[in-house]
Amino acid sequence: MKKINIAWAWWWTWGHVFPIKSLIQYLHNNEKLKAEVNNMVWFWKKWSLEEENYQQLKKYIDNLYFCSILSWKRRREKSFFAICKNLWDLVLFSCGIVQSLFALKKYKIDVVFCKWGYVALPVVFAAKFLWKKIIVHESDVHPGLVNRIGSKYAKKTFTGFDNVLKGSETVGQILSDDLLPDSSKVNQSKQTEVLVMWGSQWSKNLYEALAEALKNKELENMHFDIVLWKLNKETWKLFEGFKNVTCHDFLSQKEMWEYYLNSDIAITRAGTTSLAEQNLFDLKLIMIPIPWTHDQKDNAKWYVKNYDWILIDQDDPEFIKNLQDTLLSLKSYKKSLSSKDRKKEISIAKEKILNAILYH
Repeated sequence: MKKINIAWAWWWTWGHVFPIKSLIQYLHNNEKLKAEVNNMVWFWKKWSLEEENYQQLKKYIDNLYFCSILSWKRRREKSFFAICKNLWDLVLFSCGIVQSLFALKKYKIDVVFCKWGYVALPVVFAAKFLWKKIIVHESDVHPGLVNRIGSKYAKKTFTGFDNVLKGSETVGQILSDDLLPDSSKVNQSKQTEVLVMWGSQWSKNLYEALAEALKNKELENMHFDIVLWKLNKETWKLFEGFKNVTCHDFLSQKEMWEYYLNSDIAITRAGTTSLAEQNLFDLKLIMIPIPWTHDQKDNAKWYVKNYDWILIDQDDPEFIKNLQDTLLSLKSYKKSLSSKDRKKEISIAKEKILNAILYH
């Protein structure tokens, strides 16, 4: 039986890179699925987060390759500069389609998996032109432009939520097997444990707001683990005087599960992968969506409606006070850890997606 060649087309934030990384790892670690695959090609831009993660995977996955292409990012602003940039990027986008056509032919790609992001679109168009199978996964409550287009050409479309794209199948989010916990490491702390993870981008002012909110003496009995990520490493200086704060430059997925397991509350953005990970470990969430992206706010609203979680608007003039008041209302909160089958929940989306990629 002919082995297939797979193209992965994905976007550039941690919330989207970790899922594709886990999907590739899951495929590589399953001998039955691995035997069905000849080569895999990860499409994105040069010197990107994707390429960095590709280099890590390439150390033990010999049949994984990286292909950089040009693309177009649509700007919705009406300024003269934005219009000129869009026109120039349309030229790049056209070049990206040509590059993708040659790459799909070079690597003899049989199926393209599209998750999200503007660099995925040239690959999708090239795959449609060459009559290759396309599989789409949309993680957000409301689909982005790329997946709205990609789903029209897709053999199969998967979503994280119900009723997102016409004809889609809901499978939830793509989560990493590195999150599977060792139950012997459950922390019995009587303190309320708070995990803070806003990501690198556009978050410096949030750390400043939290440092201001923590000046309230009534919050000293709560313990905060704050993950700063790459772009905010110097932010730890804001928390030097707080004995109840521990700062971390970075936590890998293999390290993160223990913090999910032992935390009671998470203060987070509203990316769907992070929300699903935290929900897996029954944390109570204080969500602060990126204010200028509709997808995160819509994701947060869905969780407010379906779970007892809290949404705080970063643009509210009373933001710091609202954050402080919310923390004060939860200063004695302890979560109840459920006995759900986390291994099964983590595998559902990956199994269904890979089954569609390999066999349908």
